[in-house]
Amino acid sequence: MSRFVGSLLGYLATPYQVLRVGITLPIIGATIFFFHYKAAIKRQKDKINERLARGLVYRDTVSKPERVIKALELHPTFARVHASSCQMCSLGEYLSTLRFFTDNDKDDKNDKDSPRTKILEKELYLVMASLLMQAFGESVGAAFLPVLGMKPAESLFQTISSKIVSYIVAKILVETSTDTDWDPTKDMAAMPFNVSEIMSFVNLNQKLNIGNMEDSPLKWMERGEIAYNPSYDTPAAPEDDEEDVLLPNPFVVEDHFEAAILGLEERIRSSQREKGGECTYDPGDRSVPEPTPINRVILPDLYLGFGDAKNTHTQRERLRNRLFAVLLTKLSYNYEKRIQDQDDYFIVRMSGTDCTFPDEFIQALCDSGHSIEVCPRSTTTTFGMGACVKEADGSWTQIPIAFFFRTGYESGRQRPAYWHALHGGIDLKIEGPLVGVDKITGVSNKCGIQFYMAIEGMCGWHSNDNIDVPWTQAVSTTRVYDQEEALAAVRMSGILACAFNQIGTEMNLPFGGYGVLGVCNDTAAIIDFAVRGETNMYPLLSTGRFLMHIAKSLTRFHDGLLRKGGDDDETMKIEADTLRLAFTACNMQSDIHCSPNQMIGAAKRYASNYPNAYFQISEDSQEVMKEISKQYVDLESKISKNLTVGTGGK
Repeated sequence: MSRFVGSLLGYLATPYQVLRVGITLPIIGATIFFFHYKAAIKRQKDKINERLARGLVYRDTVSKPERVIKALELHPTFARVHASSCQMCSLGEYLSTLRFFTDNDKDDKNDKDSPRTKILEKELYLVMASLLMQAFGESVGAAFLPVLGMKPAESLFQTISSKIVSYIVAKILVETSTDTDWDPTKDMAAMPFNVSEIMSFVNLNQKLNIGNMEDSPLKWMERGEIAYNPSYDTPAAPEDDEEDVLLPNPFVVEDHFEAAILGLEERIRSSQREKGGECTYDPGDRSVPEPTPINRVILPDLYLGFGDAKNTHTQRERLRNRLFAVLLTKLSYNYEKRIQDQDDYFIVRMSGTDCTFPDEFIQALCDSGHSIEVCPRSTTTTFGMGACVKEADGSWTQIPIAFFFRTGYESGRQRPAYWHALHGGIDLKIEGPLVGVDKITGVSNKCGIQFYMAIEGMCGWHSNDNIDVPWTQAVSTTRVYDQEEALAAVRMSGILACAFNQIGTEMNLPFGGYGVLGVCNDTAAIIDFAVRGETNMYPLLSTGRFLMHIAKSLTRFHDGLLRKGGDDDETMKIEADTLRLAFTACNMQSDIHCSPNQMIGAAKRYASNYPNAYFQISEDSQEVMKEISKQYVDLESKISKNLTVGTGGK
């Protein structure tokens, strides 16, 4: 029996040993694999961090590359004229100086197996890996890195890298030997979108999204300004009962104007102290925010910002701009109060005269020794974005930025004309006792405000200060208005602001209607057209749908005035101006959908806004627009002649 039990145990021990070995070996193998995998993770992570710390690329400002990138290329004349006052280079020039470490310029860029191409693919592969680490975190992201070394994943990433490299080599890099044959309309920074395609997204946003404003456009208009903190506005029931009201009603210019500026300066200082930082407000400061690096690893020395450029106005001048803008916007809101049968008008009292509406305040300024200048103007808009390069000596090289889109017009050779985004408005410059003069030079201090629809969501008056760089200089699209036209423009601006803000409020439009009702250019164009019977603003982006809403709103406004009666001079002017604005809304051209019969007008307006080419693509686009205009004129002449012959001259 004992022998049987022993034999049985021996028999059972054999598979048990096998089982134990079968379990132990995978555990040992898995443990070895785990530590090996962990070591691979660490190697990959260390390698990437080492490469990222060193940087993937460097700038070569000495040798001339055989191939360059053409992006936002500057017009030679523009660059030459401003060379002594502003150090500039194009975005393409900067990108063309970038080199990968261990790069060899003598490699054949067209050879997909060349060392340069392989290096480029390898660096892109590294960037993808680093992005993976950033996306999932070092622990999780790094765990995938050894997997990337396995054939399927590696193949996928290399395929992507290869396609990117092929595009760069074939589409972006331009042979310097054939540089003279380069077509500026092929500038790589130009967007291949027409105006209609852009606006379709804006309208889609309006259809799919409800309003995104905390307060309605009319509420902001009543306060007088938007997007400033701290602002001139004082809440009706402030938490601090001792807080000064900067805009009392009535606002007596002689008592409250300078006090309001000093009061806002104190609010700014208090706000800076509350945030725990030092008080940095300096009334004479014109500096702009410090530039910040974009990506030291792949874009060395490239910064977001405007380098050592200055603002066109000092901080005190900007506060003065804002105060004038607030007063005019609040006076404009009185038109809305009049229609709503509210009699608690905001009053500006100057030299003993009570001003209820914006044009009355401007007239009072003129009567008290101030001079005004009103004119529609446009300027290159960068949406607040600038780019610059920090050189080895600490100086800054500016990179002019603009956003180019297709106009929708093309020449017979299918060369498209491009436009770069513009900011437009009705400029109002003021000089006189309230503005003052520089005590050293005796020159008037700067004071400029502008009427337009702001992207923050309010149509009204805003401070007109900008970064003082050559490519953002204001362009007058027509002559300066005479005084009667200037007063009419100010009056109509207030009426139009009420209409825009009312529609934005009633329809709960995103951004108060910015984009769908029109942009800054459109509000200026409507005023200019109503004043002069035509406009040179470009582009015009209001859609027919919302132009009809604007016209109907203005008509209701006019009818409301008639119901209230009144035959005083101011009422009659408001009624007449409202009808002119409604007529303008019904007859404004639109650049969203290009058509041959609008070509002549579009070309004329285009030329008025781009008199000086900052970029090479601008000059070529001008030529394209002229070519198309001539073709249309010739065609119209032929059609007219043939029709006359065909009807026997009748």
